[in-house]
Amino acid sequence: MKALIDKKNFVGLEQCAWFFSGAETPTHRGVLGAVIEYMISRSLGPEGRERNARTEQRCKANLARLLNGEPEQIAIMSSASEVISMLARAVELQPGDNVVIHNLEFPSGVLPWLALRKEGVEVRVVEHRDWVIDESDILQRMDERTRLVLTSHVSYLTGVRFDYRTLYDRIRKTKAALVLDATQSLGVVPVDLKLADVVVCSSYKWLLGVHGGGVLAVNPERGFDYRPPYVGWRSVADRPAGKKFESFDFQPDARRFELGYPSYPTVYALEHSTRLLLDVGVDRIERHVLALGEQVMRLLQSLDLAVTTPDDPVRRAGNISFLYEEAEKLADRLARKCIYVMGSEGRVRISVHAFNDTADIERLAAALPACIGGEGQ
Repeated sequence: MKALIDKKNFVGLEQCAWFFSGAETPTHRGVLGAVIEYMISRSLGPEGRERNARTEQRCKANLARLLNGEPEQIAIMSSASEVISMLARAVELQPGDNVVIHNLEFPSGVLPWLALRKEGVEVRVVEHRDWVIDESDILQRMDERTRLVLTSHVSYLTGVRFDYRTLYDRIRKTKAALVLDATQSLGVVPVDLKLADVVVCSSYKWLLGVHGGGVLAVNPERGFDYRPPYVGWRSVADRPAGKKFESFDFQPDARRFELGYPSYPTVYALEHSTRLLLDVGVDRIERHVLALGEQVMRLLQSLDLAVTTPDDPVRRAGNISFLYEEAEKLADRLARKCIYVMGSEGRVRISVHAFNDTADIERLAAALPACIGGEGQ
């Protein structure tokens, strides 16, 4: 299979096999140009500010298209961690309320809720069963005091893709909100804001952007009144001059979470990268990564490795993981051969994106058996 995005358009990608997208993606030359464009705009005075505003609006429009939402439902913050931390306070949980999460979740989706325990909020952690969590396991932990359920769309740890549609079909009939972390999925598989209450994503992984951005998308359908714990000039509606020192009203949409200007280098980069992904087509990218992922699955199974990612393509996306005690050492051995994977927490993760091709899989297949055997130390 050929790559959907030419490797020549990335800095340094022709010299390596990049399976590291769950952590970082290589620099697209168009993204590099977009950051330079921002730096040029910095020298244009008022016109530069106008360029920033137009680019930000295009970026939000692109993100809205990726999420099947509207631009006003999108806020751009500094990181996914900031988004979830602010959201944890904006929900205004009361003593006796509970939050349901699971133990395949990334720390940014766990820590803000643990911090609320001292205020009487119960955190219910669903345990995986042989690296799998069924949606019913989450639903069974909910009750009348459940106010929020958080899950990643795709687990950073195991690669499993959760059926959030089934979750939301049940959760929307309760008083709980569903928060979906799409950091490991947005850009490679479809994500629908209409089937969650909040979607969170980072800017520098599968979206092909750079660090410095956290995407927050808020579905207004159920009418949750999120009240951020902090306030800034961008998060409030304009007031008459004589009223500015008396009171304020939050913006009526996702902008209420934005305190000030975003990281505009990140916004310029993200505007370009999301436009690129939309031009290629997320449906095409999904078919591509699932087909290449099938080749990875067969390779790992032929080596009798303990794969934690489901074999069913409906239950996986771009991440494929297997258990390995010396995961960091194996990743280092492969890196010496210019094959980049993630090795941590007792597992190796192989991430497939639109720029990967069959030649990358063949290169991995040629190197992996010897690296597992300890060669290249």
